Amino acid sequence: MTIAKKLYDMALKNIDDEIIEDFVIGIGETAVKLSDGRTGFVATNKEDTLGKCEEFYKCMGLDGMPESKAEVGMKVKDLLKVGLFSGDPLLRSVSYAAVNAIFNKNPERFIEGDTLKLMEFNKKDIVGIVGEITPFVDALRPKVWDVLIFDRQRRHDQILPDWAIIEMLPKCTAVIITGTTIVNGTIDYILNYINTERVAIAGPSTIMVENVFPVKILSGSFIEDPDKLFDLVKKGAGTRTLFRSGAARKVNLIF
Repeated sequence: MTIAKKLYDMALKNIDDEIIEDFVIGIGETAVKLSDGRTGFVATNKEDTLGKCEEFYKCMGLDGMPESKAEVGMKVKDLLKVGLFSGDPLLRSVSYAAVNAIFNKNPERFIEGDTLKLMEFNKKDIVGIVGEITPFVDALRPKVWDVLIFDRQRRHDQILPDWAIIEMLPKCTAVIITGTTIVNGTIDYILNYINTERVAIAGPSTIMVENVFPVKILSGSFIEDPDKLFDLVKKGAGTRTLFRSGAARKVNLIF
């Protein structure tokens, strides 16, 4: 069963007839608020868009009037049924933000702490980082034998292309995967090539739910101030600003 299907099944167990109260697709993040107040956000999957000005709208009917691919007021379960399995990058962003909102509850489940300290590394480790997470790379290089970075977007020569995962990720003794891989649908492919139990999924796009991911640590976010979060996201704020403002805080689940 795919991660998307597991998330879908788990999400349905945690909602009734809630509707989408509001959503915003920002340049950095996408946020969704449910009718019961639960709020979540993920990184906007803009790298896979076509760059068109009205890409999130499609023409429907003979009058050619544009209609959004997701609507305020629609049932959450209806959005998830289509959006979690969609090939549309922006619809997926809204849908996975909705899933993050569903599990933005029961904060007593979470523990505080730095992802790298919770994982524990030594000088013999070869650490694979899927998705360029610069703070992790900078912190790990002096502490481990090697850091291998895999990313679909190669910004410099120290980043390996994502197809190198097939041969090189199994050699890693510890792996950190960006939560964005959940949103863009590459998480299942990545998990196939991991040859260690020391695995974490990290970043605000990480869905903070038990019994879905075969990893030891989930490091994501808990929304403290939904109104502030929405205001910042629609103004183009990114993860760092959302955390520093107090709109959200970093949290972890350890298994």
